[in-house]
Amino acid sequence: MVEVDPPRVLLVDDRRENRIALQAVLEPLRVDVVEADSGEQALREVLTQDFAVILLDVQMPGMDGIETAEMIKARDRSRDVPIIFLTAAESDLAEVFAGYEAGAVDYLLKPFDPLVLRSKVKVFADLDRHRRQLRRSDELVRNAFAAATSGMALCDLTGLALQVNPALERLTGRQESALARTQVHDILHERDRPQLVERLEAAATHGDGGEPWTAHVVGQDSTPVPVTVSVVSVRDVHGAPQQLLVQLTDDRDRRIAATLQRALLPDRLPSIVGVTLAAHIAPGGGGTRVGGDWYDAIALPGGRLGIVVGDVAGHGVDAAARMGELRSVARAYALEGHAPVALIERMNGYHSALGADLMTTMLFAILEIDSGRLRFVNAGHPPPLIAHDGGRTEILHGAGPPLGVMDTWRYEERVAELTPGTTALLYTDGLVERRGERLDTGLGRLRDAASGGGSPQEMVAAALAACEAELADDDVTLVAVRGEARLGPVARLKLSPDPDALASLRRLSARWLREAGAQPDEVHDLVMAANEAWQNALEHGTNFARTTVGVDLEVDPHGEVSITVRDAGSRDRAPSDPDRGRGIELMRALADEVTLELAPHGSTVRLRRQLRAPAPREETTASERDDAPDRAATSG
Repeated sequence: MVEVDPPRVLLVDDRRENRIALQAVLEPLRVDVVEADSGEQALREVLTQDFAVILLDVQMPGMDGIETAEMIKARDRSRDVPIIFLTAAESDLAEVFAGYEAGAVDYLLKPFDPLVLRSKVKVFADLDRHRRQLRRSDELVRNAFAAATSGMALCDLTGLALQVNPALERLTGRQESALARTQVHDILHERDRPQLVERLEAAATHGDGGEPWTAHVVGQDSTPVPVTVSVVSVRDVHGAPQQLLVQLTDDRDRRIAATLQRALLPDRLPSIVGVTLAAHIAPGGGGTRVGGDWYDAIALPGGRLGIVVGDVAGHGVDAAARMGELRSVARAYALEGHAPVALIERMNGYHSALGADLMTTMLFAILEIDSGRLRFVNAGHPPPLIAHDGGRTEILHGAGPPLGVMDTWRYEERVAELTPGTTALLYTDGLVERRGERLDTGLGRLRDAASGGGSPQEMVAAALAACEAELADDDVTLVAVRGEARLGPVARLKLSPDPDALASLRRLSARWLREAGAQPDEVHDLVMAANEAWQNALEHGTNFARTTVGVDLEVDPHGEVSITVRDAGSRDRAPSDPDRGRGIELMRALADEVTLELAPHGSTVRLRRQLRAPAPREETTASERDDAPDRAATSG
């Protein structure tokens, strides 16, 4: 029940000592006491204030209690206020009858019993409190009904509209006069009417109109408008349906936002050597509240993986459109080769320049597959969770402000070790936050689910179930990334002219060679030869342009390693180039065989070397396949 002010009680007595005594009697009650020392003052009080009950002395000089009561009852504002007369014990019966005739509800003779007086006042005070609470509740319901953004119709048990709100008038293009006293199913498209009739009958009979469903309202121009329809019963104190409430929510904006969100999110996650990915995104409110959540997984040059998880505050088309804009900018910055701090600071500046009033949180991480390091920067986003082998989990706290809150901010990079078999979970607040619940409770559920281990797909499913994601009001986004124990016999990578990409590719190639069974000297020689091929491709093939060079690492069942480097540039060079041919000589000195294929629009370099003691060939796993669509589970 809504809160209201304490009831007021008016004490009317010309003797101050009597009023003090009455105050003491009423002190245990939660009431506000107002005093009046005459009938005239009592009339002034009831003109400006409302009272739960009036304690009125009969014997007063000037205007006595009987006259005062008659005047109080003559005014509309105070006509229904209960009056309890207080009079001396020697009063005759005629005076008592006169008091009741004047409008009194009770009579107490002095000296009165304090417990009796207090109990009588309490009854009227409680009645007044409940009456005002009910009136306030009715007012709140009426205001909510009128201000609701969804169309609403209050109907009788047959579906006859008794009252409609302005939103339904706007949705249908009809005035209240045309909607009231008509069958509510008439506003739906003809093919949708039978289902609404069925739901109305179920709600009227059993009190349950079932789950919301999709239908179409026919507007004035006969254009069908998609709506989500729900039917609930309004019950009496015994639980029996008395009326039906039909709610119709315009689905046009939600559908546009959902389409926009789906179009801007990746169709599938990239296939990255040494990494398994799984992802989930779904709108909140059972699919009715599309917001600004997004995620992205970006294959970065050098065998690295960029991961973005973001959340634009709000719902609908505005949030989804802003999400799409920020996702595109973040992807562009990532592909330019920016480190996590530089990328987030650029995103913060971009967001501030927009003058956006939609708060955005974001987390950007780079997984260096060669070292197993997860470097990330958090801008006001929920903290990542790391699930280790054996069930141990940890929360990586530490975040700067959301994007755009501060024009400039020095964000800090944090590093986590993502050793083989370890899984990182990145998510939005819709997964762990619930109304009326501490954040630690939601994080605890997520940790319990992650501690069970399993594949990234299994961990995503377990986390969604444990956190009851289908009940969330907000969007729910979750990305799971795990470093695999082996890179596999085939690794297809990209290289850009960024120093970080080149260093990462050298380390990743060394790891791959060791897994293939290469001895330390073989690792050294082949990495040096490959590095020369990469440098030549970047310098002579692409002239250090913002493009990528393809790199393939393969080992056959007999232990012969093949490293292939492909660029799409031109090899035209001046004959006077003093370094011409030296790189090829170095590669031939370090590999068993070097082949070079030059073409006007690209070239290919292949290095081959037989390993002395190759590693036993293991059965190919999902993480080792070049093209594995089942590794990237995207749902919504």
